[in-house]
Amino acid sequence: MMKKKCTEANNQTYSDLPFDLTLLILERLCLKDNIRASIVCKTWQEACVSVRVKEYPTPLLMRSPCREEYELYDPSLNKTHICKSSPVLRSSHIHCSTDGWLLVRHSNLRDTFFLNPFTHERIGLPWPDMGSSLALASSCAPTSNSCVIFSVSDFTEGSITIKTYCLATEVCTSFKFPHRLPWIYGGFEHVVFSNGVFYLLARRGWLGMLDLSTNSWDLLRRPPPKIPGKYYRFMTEYHGDIFLIYTDMNELQQPRCLKLNLTKRKWEDEKMWGGLTFYLSFVSTLTMKRDLVHTHKVHQCTGYNIWIKPPINVSYLFTS
Repeated sequence: MMKKKCTEANNQTYSDLPFDLTLLILERLCLKDNIRASIVCKTWQEACVSVRVKEYPTPLLMRSPCREEYELYDPSLNKTHICKSSPVLRSSHIHCSTDGWLLVRHSNLRDTFFLNPFTHERIGLPWPDMGSSLALASSCAPTSNSCVIFSVSDFTEGSITIKTYCLATEVCTSFKFPHRLPWIYGGFEHVVFSNGVFYLLARRGWLGMLDLSTNSWDLLRRPPPKIPGKYYRFMTEYHGDIFLIYTDMNELQQPRCLKLNLTKRKWEDEKMWGGLTFYLSFVSTLTMKRDLVHTHKVHQCTGYNIWIKPPINVSYLFTS
C-alpha cells in the first residue's frame, strides 16, 4: 500500500498543483516567462492569462500636476498628453499615489482628501489633524474596504507617534512607540505598504515597520551600506519584497539595488532583478514585471513628479 502511494506521488506533475498555488507561482514571473509557461498545459495557460489580465497598463508620469496644466507622459509609447489640472490640486500638496488615486493635503493644512485625476472624483477625509503629519500614506485605493491611512503625527526624543485611519469603519487609532534613536530628526523619505505592513524610511537610514495585523512596531536601526558618490535614493516594493534603489545624480553609474532581508535584519545587494521595472519619483514609486527583453529597467524622475497607475481604458489619451 505504501509503495502504491509513493508511485502515485512520483507520477504527479506540476499540472497537478492546486490552482491557487499555481497562481502564486506564476504571478511572480515576468511577462516573457509568463508567455513561455502558458504553453505547458491548459491549466497553466488559464493561470497565466488570469495573472496577465490583472496587470495594470504601464504607469504614467504626472509632471508638475499642481499647475493649471500638466503633462501626462507614457514611457512605453514615449508620448505626452497635456491635461487640465483639477482646481483642488492647484493649491495643494500630494503625499502619495496609490492604485490610481492621489492622497492630497490642501495648503490650508485642514483638508486632506483622495483625488482620482482621471475621473476628478474626490473623497474627503474627516480627520483635520492629518494636515500636520510628518509622513502620510495609504495602503490602497479609498474605494477598497481595507483602505488604511498611515500618519506620523509626532517624532520626539524617545518616542514616535503614529496614527492609522480605517476608512471603512471611520476609526482612528493612535500609537506611541518608544525608540532609542539619536535625537536628530532629519525627516522621512518614503512610506510604502506591502503585505499588511507600512515601511517608513527615514533620511538618516533607519527603517520603521508597522504591522497592521498585530499593531506592532519594529525598528531596523542599522542603516543601508554607504554608497560612494552623489545619488538619489528611493524605496519601493514588489510582492512583499522591499527594495532600495540608488541612482547616480550625474547618471554616470548604473543604478544599485538593495533588498531588505528581514531574517538577517539588514539590506543586501540584489544582483538579479528578475525582469523588474522600477518607476521612481520622490512622491511615489511603483514596481512591475513587464519587460520582454531587458533584465531590468529604471524610469527615474526627480522634482515634483508622480508615477500613477492609470485605468485600463486610458489609452485613448495617446491615440492622436
